[in-house]
Amino acid sequence: MYISFNWLSDFVDIPDDFDPRELAERFTRTTAEVDSFEKIDIGARGLICGHVVAVAKVPDSANKKIATLDIGGKTIQTVTISPVLPVGANVVYAPTGASVASLGKISSTDVSGTKSEGMILPGESIGIAMAIQEAIFLPPEIEPGTPLAPELFDDWVMEVDNKSITHRPDLWGHYGIAREMAAILGTTLKPYPVVSAEELSSEDLPEVTIKIDDASACPRYSALVVTGVPTQPAPLWMQLRLGHIGLRPISGLVDLTNYIMIDLGQPMHAFDGGKVSQIEVALAKEGEEFTTLDGMKRKLIAEDLMIKCNGKSIALAGVMGGQETEVTGDTTSLLLESANFNGTTIRKTARRLNLRSDASARFEKSLDPAHTSLSIQRFIKLAQPMYPKLTLSSRLSDGYPKKQDDVFVDVDPKHVARIIGRDVSRDEASKVLSPLEFQVENSGNNKKWTVHVPSFRATGDVSIEADVIEEIARCAGYETIEPKLPHTTVRHFPVNPMHELEQQTLRYFSSVCGFNEIHGYLWYNSDWIAQLGYDPGECIEVRNAAADGLHRLRHSLMPGLLASVVKNRFYFPSLSIFEIGGVFTPDKKGDKEYRHAGFIRAAKGKKAEAQLDQDLKASLSGWLWERFGESCRFETASPGGTRPWEHPQRTATIMLGEDAVGRVSVVDLPLRRAMDEHLSAWSIAWAEIWIESLATRERKTEKPGTIPPYPLVELDFSILVDKSVRFDTITADLSAFSHPLLKQVRFVTSYEGKSAGENKRSLTFRTVVGDATRTLVDDDTNNFRKAFEKHVAAKGYELRAG
Repeated sequence: MYISFNWLSDFVDIPDDFDPRELAERFTRTTAEVDSFEKIDIGARGLICGHVVAVAKVPDSANKKIATLDIGGKTIQTVTISPVLPVGANVVYAPTGASVASLGKISSTDVSGTKSEGMILPGESIGIAMAIQEAIFLPPEIEPGTPLAPELFDDWVMEVDNKSITHRPDLWGHYGIAREMAAILGTTLKPYPVVSAEELSSEDLPEVTIKIDDASACPRYSALVVTGVPTQPAPLWMQLRLGHIGLRPISGLVDLTNYIMIDLGQPMHAFDGGKVSQIEVALAKEGEEFTTLDGMKRKLIAEDLMIKCNGKSIALAGVMGGQETEVTGDTTSLLLESANFNGTTIRKTARRLNLRSDASARFEKSLDPAHTSLSIQRFIKLAQPMYPKLTLSSRLSDGYPKKQDDVFVDVDPKHVARIIGRDVSRDEASKVLSPLEFQVENSGNNKKWTVHVPSFRATGDVSIEADVIEEIARCAGYETIEPKLPHTTVRHFPVNPMHELEQQTLRYFSSVCGFNEIHGYLWYNSDWIAQLGYDPGECIEVRNAAADGLHRLRHSLMPGLLASVVKNRFYFPSLSIFEIGGVFTPDKKGDKEYRHAGFIRAAKGKKAEAQLDQDLKASLSGWLWERFGESCRFETASPGGTRPWEHPQRTATIMLGEDAVGRVSVVDLPLRRAMDEHLSAWSIAWAEIWIESLATRERKTEKPGTIPPYPLVELDFSILVDKSVRFDTITADLSAFSHPLLKQVRFVTSYEGKSAGENKRSLTFRTVVGDATRTLVDDDTNNFRKAFEKHVAAKGYELRAG
């Protein structure tokens, strides 16, 4: 939202020597964030009013015109590209010798063989950016040749971040901003200039009939009928102010209603008085079609609030008027309306129709109902000098079925001192709040204050004690609050072993292993586990389930993790995800919750299974070693009969010492197809750890062995085996080998492919050999190699060449 300092000066005296940039900085500290600040320096010199006498086309030009202007006792010709230039109009004209900053000094020249004296200035050259290449028209009463005051064109404009004032409807108009500025500067806010309500309430005039069906949707609706407002331009000062804040001048009446919207923050609308005899505020009919001012036909629903006349819709309440009742050049009377609507109702309609307007943006914020009649009083105040023949054809009519109650908030000075860090007296609170029109008084018991909230802040912005304390703090100045740590009593909580284990697990798998943590629901989805072919058996059931089929609490994390694979396979070629969460077991003595950790590595490629399984086991081994100082082992396990994600031949129990702490396996092809046909081209490895049993397990510490005095030698052996042979059988056979030089045998990698042969896989093991008394020579390693190869052959395995 853009704010003009020329505009603000109507309501608050800003010292001439005050730096506007400093004021913007103080506004940011106390009220709302200022995004930018700009000086509009037009440098206008010698501009005058020109009266269009005649307009002719320039030969051989599609957009150039020759305009004959009366500039006060003299007629000249100038070439212009203004798309609209009616004869009889007054325009902003720069004669030869005049200047503006963007164009420099204006001179006479020849254009397409025609002499062009001076220039009809386009809006963009005098600070009205939205009127690119368009002439700026002046009211008809200005005499040709009248000088235009240079000071009208220059201004300071600041841009306020809309998000920072979304809760402050009073700041969506210049008068509300001026109130804040007056409080910041310590000056007095000038009264809002309006005609008195009595002047508009003559009993001799008829009343506009106003019917409101739902007072909660439309708390107030005010209307007035006037005549004597012909179609003509707004005063130049008004057009310039609108242009400076980003609006394009259109016509006197439109500019005037827009001006009041930006002035007070209250949108207005003018109907053709000859077409609207009464006002009815009611909901639309379901499926009704309505043509708005932009010429678009829109389909309505029964929740859209409409303005009607004799049952026929004439405006989309709070959003946009209707085409049939818009003001035209033939309009002889106007019905002015200013209303207050429920913010939620307007927001829903504007969002559904994708029709956001300056009016709807303000109505969505919940405006002050007091502004409906006030804006009409302001309209007449500004219109009287613009339209000397303006006549009232009705009295100010007001439908106000739901009056807004005054809001009073009790404030405890002790709470004020505790929250802002220092004592604040009632006098100080009254001093800082009075400029914002809050009234502070002692309550009946004299221990608290009673704060009367002004109506423009009582629409949801200020309603509780904390809101008032915030007002005191920001107006007194956050910089006046001494930074001081509070004195408080902190309880000591003993270390929670389960929490510590979960946090260490989270850090290890996220940072070291590159997993992404997810959080799933605590219940099974019946449709999903049926698709998996999983029967969980007896479960704890939720009484009030979130939806049908979500009533059974989970025994395992795997169904939820597998569902995440299905959802994410569209976006990633590989996945590493894990979850730490609760699983639940029914028990006659009391249902129980246990903590599990579930892990999945998945990737595109049918042949990636062995590598994923190996990587997952390596991650688990590293985590268990780091946390408990023990090496885990993977022992052959029979798959659970009801758990379809456990592979028939490749499921292992994770052993830590003599304790089983989890399961690890891969998902076979039939289940992957059942989950999603596209996953048949993927590989998935998984593990589930029962971390509940690990929370209190002590870490083992061992003294490090001595460093070998002589170098160790590593020798790799690749063994071809049938795919059906289990890994633990192979490791048991190799562990049976003994040799005086052997220090260690460990698994390195596996391979499945054409060179390994059909239904075969190659497993590579690394042996470490050495002697504590000497350095090994070639004969030592050769003899060891022969002995190991002989043992492998004796066990029925084939060594892979190379």
